[in-house]
Amino acid sequence: MRSVASLAGMILCMTISQILLKMAGQHSSAHPGAVEGFMRNPWLWAALGASAGGIGCWLLTLRRLPLSVAYPWTALIYVLTPLAGAALFAEALTGRYAFGMALILAGVVLTSRSVTRS
Repeated sequence: MRSVASLAGMILCMTISQILLKMAGQHSSAHPGAVEGFMRNPWLWAALGASAGGIGCWLLTLRRLPLSVAYPWTALIYVLTPLAGAALFAEALTGRYAFGMALILAGVVLTSRSVTRS
């Protein structure tokens, strides 16, 4: 159960990190210059913190699960991040994009069922 929680934590942290990086980019475009745009960019620092949290969760996951079992689930980041982008930033998702996300989900299901835990 802990491995599932740490894996879910990694996926969530890395998705949040991508959203925060988008916000950091918006902040830096509104605040030109290295100091205001990057060094004093709260979104950038939050994104780095979320990434660090994701790495920590990933390390905990790999302590308990084989890489071949855990790694396919990381593809969920490629589904959750665009959905969050659409919800938070009104980014458009086309039918082709939705089809691609469905293929990613199918791949996660197929690969997770084809690997045995050791």
